[in-house]
Amino acid sequence: MNKKFLMVIVLVILAGLVLWLVKAPNPDSKGSIKIGAVLPLTGSAAPYGKNAQRGIELALAEINGRGGVQSKPLQVMFEDSKTDPKEAVGALNKLHSQGINFIIGDINSSGVLAMAPIAEREKILLLSPGASNPKISSAGDFIFRNWHSDALEGQVDADYAHTKLHWKRAAVLYVNAAYGAGLASTFKKVFEDHGRDVVAYEAYAQDAADMREQITKILSANPDGLYLPGWPKEMSVALRQLKQLGWNKLILSAQGFDDPLVLKLAGPAAEGVIYSVPKSPDSHDPVVGDFQSNYRKQYGQEPGVCSASGYDALRIYAYAIGEAGTGTQKVQKTMAKLRGFAGADGPVTFDKNGDLLKPFEFKVIRNGRSATTNQD
Repeated sequence: MNKKFLMVIVLVILAGLVLWLVKAPNPDSKGSIKIGAVLPLTGSAAPYGKNAQRGIELALAEINGRGGVQSKPLQVMFEDSKTDPKEAVGALNKLHSQGINFIIGDINSSGVLAMAPIAEREKILLLSPGASNPKISSAGDFIFRNWHSDALEGQVDADYAHTKLHWKRAAVLYVNAAYGAGLASTFKKVFEDHGRDVVAYEAYAQDAADMREQITKILSANPDGLYLPGWPKEMSVALRQLKQLGWNKLILSAQGFDDPLVLKLAGPAAEGVIYSVPKSPDSHDPVVGDFQSNYRKQYGQEPGVCSASGYDALRIYAYAIGEAGTGTQKVQKTMAKLRGFAGADGPVTFDKNGDLLKPFEFKVIRNGRSATTNQD
């Protein structure tokens, strides 16, 4: 056998080896367990996406510091959904092509709804730490969220407007995306079921910088108050322009308002706004207390909206994989049975739809700071 022929054989073997390594689902030399994260790191929902990313990275350091999961380190691969459903789908496909079947995301409901059919078909687990649209409840067995549904929050908000604020005529101004539309439609239905009227129902686009046309219509309808679900940047624009155009009545919002960026951008225009949030976790709980302390130490700021839920999302995967191994169907079954998981955002229990079960409370902006309303 001549040397030239031997060289050809060696090259063929090496080429095959390289091809196998490229196609191997877990190419990491340390045998890490890979988790994908599809988050809005740019665009309107970026404040929440970045909060979730910080929470995930904090959990990652803690889990790997304790030896990882099943003696393997976790590795999180982040992709930017850009607050765009098409980008979210592209990110999901990219991660799945790398053999990653455990995904945290999206924060944006539109992104989750766009990814869900693919995830369900391919048996990719999706765990959203921020999406709230009611349609997600029926998106499939592989779709979970450690975040409440708008069907619950919108109902709670409408009940509050009726029973506590005593509105008879309400106006609604919402971001025209799955998140805002879900809250707005639920609020409208429940408020009208109480025998009350929604006299103005206006939407604004993502990244909107001028809402004077919608606000003018709302003012002319003369409602008792305004329901304003949205994201920090656009809600801040709405608040400033409402004030400029003479609005002097109550404003009710949802959990998207519970982020320091709103007060920073809106300033005095946010004064008096009431908003719903899931009931605060027990600060004496060691998981809650350690998370809050470590977050402040790591990032030099208080946790924002989706910080704790992002942190918990990775911990939920770590727990389920630790219990069931890396088979997606076994992990799915473990997550479906999750009850009272000790989370930084409070205990996590999934219902039959993979939705989080959680009570609500209300806060108000008073003297530039968030405070309890004492009306819950």
